[in-house]
Amino acid sequence: MPKFSDISLILKSKGLFSLNMQYNKTHAAVCGLFCPACTVFIATQEDPKRLEVLAKQFGITIDEMKCYGCRSEKRIPYCDTCKMYPCAQEKGVDFCGECDNYPCEEIKNFQAAGAHRFELWEDQNYLKNEGFDKWMEKKIAYYSCSDCGIINSAYDFKCRSCGSKSSNQYVLKHGKNIIKFLAKHGTKLK
Repeated sequence: MPKFSDISLILKSKGLFSLNMQYNKTHAAVCGLFCPACTVFIATQEDPKRLEVLAKQFGITIDEMKCYGCRSEKRIPYCDTCKMYPCAQEKGVDFCGECDNYPCEEIKNFQAAGAHRFELWEDQNYLKNEGFDKWMEKKIAYYSCSDCGIINSAYDFKCRSCGSKSSNQYVLKHGKNIIKFLAKHGTKLK
């Protein structure tokens, strides 16, 4: 069975990735989020206009808004305040689900605070039982547009490349709940 890195090379060779990037644990948050499907990560890597809008929304510079993944040296200011990443480093675990204290209050509060976090428990379970390579392979497919293959975020209700209304499986599965969550928190999709 090929590893996720082999699959990503195949997808890139077919033009299904606009990035020339090898995904690795830098692109997997200890909490179980898949960094390549983060709107900030997407903006940093390939959408300067989106990055500019996000920086303006958050009242920070474009450079401050850039993020290269949870485990990278360059994260957005919000992610620099994350307590889970240093905790995982201190405990010598790659993902929160490997910790004896999982799920702690920190990850419970984090999971409840974002619509893109609905599946953290499932992701932690999958990582623990199936391993990182299989999880990464699954996430690449899950967040990719079924029509053009580009990775979209949980907030891209149509594909940012081809315009397909099925931007990814996460949005198809959770779209109504994402809208409800955003409305409850006073945010609208654009």
